[in-house]
Amino acid sequence: MTELDALRARVASLEDERRRTFDEAQREADAMFAQYQLSQLLASGDDLAKMAPAVLAEIARTSGAGDAALWLATPARRTLHRVASLAPAREHPVGGPGDAAELPASFPDSTAAGRWAARAGWFGVPLEESRALGVGGAGRVALGYLAIRPMPGQALDARHARYLGLVRRELALAFRAAQLRGALLRERATLAAILDGASDAIIAVDSNGRITRLNGAAARLVGAAEREGIGATCEAFLGCVPEGGGNRGCGRTCPFQEVLAHGRPLVREQVVGGVDATSIPVAASYARMTGSPSGAVAVLRDLRVTRALDALKSSFVATISHELRTPLALISGHSQSLLHLGLDAPTSRHHLERIGDAVDRLGALVDEVIDVSRLESDQLQLDRAPTDLVALLRAFVAEQSELAGAPAIALDVPALPKVDVDARRIRQVLANLAANTQKYAGPGASITIRARHLPPDSVVVTFADDGEGIDPGEKAQVFDRFFRGGRMRESRIPGSGLGLYVCRRLVEAHGGWIRLDTTRRGMSISFRLPVLQ
Repeated sequence: MTELDALRARVASLEDERRRTFDEAQREADAMFAQYQLSQLLASGDDLAKMAPAVLAEIARTSGAGDAALWLATPARRTLHRVASLAPAREHPVGGPGDAAELPASFPDSTAAGRWAARAGWFGVPLEESRALGVGGAGRVALGYLAIRPMPGQALDARHARYLGLVRRELALAFRAAQLRGALLRERATLAAILDGASDAIIAVDSNGRITRLNGAAARLVGAAEREGIGATCEAFLGCVPEGGGNRGCGRTCPFQEVLAHGRPLVREQVVGGVDATSIPVAASYARMTGSPSGAVAVLRDLRVTRALDALKSSFVATISHELRTPLALISGHSQSLLHLGLDAPTSRHHLERIGDAVDRLGALVDEVIDVSRLESDQLQLDRAPTDLVALLRAFVAEQSELAGAPAIALDVPALPKVDVDARRIRQVLANLAANTQKYAGPGASITIRARHLPPDSVVVTFADDGEGIDPGEKAQVFDRFFRGGRMRESRIPGSGLGLYVCRRLVEAHGGWIRLDTTRRGMSISFRLPVLQ
C-alpha cells in the first residue's frame, strides 16, 4: 500500500468517525428534544382525558411505534383501566393480533398487563410511584402500564426501550397529578353545587371577619349581590350593627370572632339586617374552619316563614277555639233552659231549633277542617263526572233563595258545554263564595253569577257582589289559610279564615285556577273549570 492509499484510508476512517459522531449527536439531540416535548406536555396541566392521548402520540412519534396504549389505576383502587389508546396510520390491516379494538379494557395489576404485552408482541413498562409502607419503610406501587407496538416487520430500537424506562417515573408522576387535579376539580364542582344549591345562607370569613365566600342564599337573605359581599366585613354585610349604633342580636361579641377565639361551635337565634333596613330573624350556627388560613363559617336559616307559620297556627287555634266556643255555649245554654225551666211547647221548639243551628255550625266547621287536612295531604278524592254547569248553577241559586237572610243572586249564563267536575265539590265552592259575600259584603249587597266558554277547553265562572269590597293591601292574601281581613277580625262576624282557601284548593284539584278580579266596587272572584273532552 502506497503512502497515498494509506492517507486515503485514514481520511475515509475519519469521515466515517465524523459521520458516526454526527449521527450519535443527532440522535442525542432528537432524544433530548423528544424528552423536552414530552416534559412540556406533562407540565401543561391539562386534564387526563386531553393529556393521555397527546403523550401517547408523542411517544409513538419518538419511537416509531405503530400502536400505543395506557392503563391507569385510580388513587383509591389498584385495578388498571384503559384510559387512552393510539393507532397511527400503518400498513398492516386493522384487526390483527393486539389491535386497538382488541385491547383489554382492564388488568388486575401491572404484572398481568406485562404478561399480556409479552404474548401480544407489545413492549411495555409499568408506571410506578413511591409510597410509604409504615414506619421506616417505603416501596413502589404500580399506578399504570404504558405499552407500545412496533410497526409490522420492525423491532423496537434499544434506545427507545431505554427512553421509555427513563421517562416512566416522570409519566407516573404527571398522570397521578392529572388524576388528582381532576378529582380535586370534581370535588370543587360538587362542593360549589352543594353550596350554591343550599337553601340556607352560608358565609365564610377570614380571621379578620372579612367574607371570603358566600352562597346565593346568603345574598338573597339580605337582598344584596354576591359580589358585594366578598371582602366586606360580616357586620357590614349582615347589618349586625344598624345605623345609630346598638346591636341587632349578635350578643356582646361577634359570633365569628367568638368561635375563632375559643374554637367551640356556637348555635343561637339572632337578627340580621336586610338592605331595606328590615330585621330578619335567623337561626345561626357558627364553627371554626380547620386548616390554613384560619377562618370561620356560619349557616343562617331564615326564620320568617317558620314564624309566620307559627303565627298562622296560633291564629288557627285561637280562631277555631273561638268558633267552637260560641256554638258550644249556645248548645249548653239552650239545653240548660230545656232541662231546668218549665217551658211551653213553642218555646221548647225555639230552643231546640237554636241547638240544631249550633250543631250545624259545628258540623260545618269540622267539615272545613277535615277538607283542609285532606287537601294539604293530597288525599282528597274527586268523584268527577260530566256535569251540566248551567243546571248546577240554577239549582244553587234556587237553594240560596230559600235561605233566610241570604243575599239576592242574579244568574247570567248562556248555553255552556258540559264540564268534567265533582259536582258536590263545585257546589261547595259556590256555597263558600256565597257565605263569604253574606258575611263581608255588608247589608243589602247582591250577587251576580256569570259564566262564559273559553274555547277550546275551559269554562270561567265569575262570582261578583256589589258590597263593601276588600282593602287593596289585603288582596294578595285572600286565598291564604286562616286569613281574615282586618275589618272582619275587628268585628264579631264568625269565621275561620278557611273558606276561600278551600275554594282555591278545590278548584286547583280540578286542574283549574281561581283569582280575584279588579273591580271598582265590591268583590269579584273568577274560577276556571275544565270542559268535558
